[in-house]
Amino acid sequence: MENKRLLFSTLIGFVIIAMMNSCGKTAEKPLKTSGEDAFHLTDTANAIWENPKITEFKAFIEQLDSSDITTVAKATEKYKAIFTGQPALLCDSAFVVFQTLYDSLEMHLSIKHQSDTTNYEPLLYEDQTAVPKALKDYRKNLTLNGFKLSASDGVTYIEQDRNFIAKNFYTLVSPVMKDYLSEIQLENKQGFAMDGVITISPRLLVDRNVWYEKFIAANPGFVFISTCKDYQKAYLTYLLCGYEKTSLYSNRQTGDLSDFYVNAYNYLMAKYADSQTAKNVLPYYDALKQKQAAAAQTILKNYHIKGMIYSLK
Repeated sequence: MENKRLLFSTLIGFVIIAMMNSCGKTAEKPLKTSGEDAFHLTDTANAIWENPKITEFKAFIEQLDSSDITTVAKATEKYKAIFTGQPALLCDSAFVVFQTLYDSLEMHLSIKHQSDTTNYEPLLYEDQTAVPKALKDYRKNLTLNGFKLSASDGVTYIEQDRNFIAKNFYTLVSPVMKDYLSEIQLENKQGFAMDGVITISPRLLVDRNVWYEKFIAANPGFVFISTCKDYQKAYLTYLLCGYEKTSLYSNRQTGDLSDFYVNAYNYLMAKYADSQTAKNVLPYYDALKQKQAAAAQTILKNYHIKGMIYSLK
């Protein structure tokens, strides 16, 4: 289930847990912020008040069944009804509430789908003439509610349809939120790995690392900033350590690097030499080129201690 399902399965479970937790915390936890914050209103006594429109939307969400697929369409329409014409930052905060519901529903639908014995593969065939109506209705219901059916190794699964998000939310959220959601949509379309092998190019892996670096630096107060940091950490981990069958080495015994990583590192140094990502990779790459395995491992250990990368052990 790795291909295209980048948000929820290609990062070895690192990001989905962090993202779902951070979504919940961002939506629920009161924060002391400036008067420009859309999520809360602050009076002269510095008391913290939740924006009434957020309260209204959250109350609507809470009465929905998070295991019923139609709740996505209902929540989307309610979002539009409440937040059309409202400040973009307020719309961003409300989207966090929506995303939490969206993630929860995806989890419920995935669990239910995995236990379903129905053969859904015909929905993925080019020739749809012989596909039973019941299956087509199933797919239509998914589409109307922001999900799609995908498959890997003959196993079908349900994932979020980021095109649904683009269609229904991009015109209301802030430019920063739109940039973030557009990146997620693009990554979801491009995929990341299939059967333990990275399917994107070395350059694209580098581009994603640098994109998150720049986005985080430019938007430190973004509502999904912790999620962005999780992705940055995961991508840097794979850039330094390899990913399952996409090995760092072509020959581990001799210390020869694989073409994938040689190309990735050379591209990083050529195009993004001034980036922090390049500065983090350079001493490691130098150690690898000189076949100083112990020095390279020391650098990785230091990065792990600093919380810059995950441990894959």
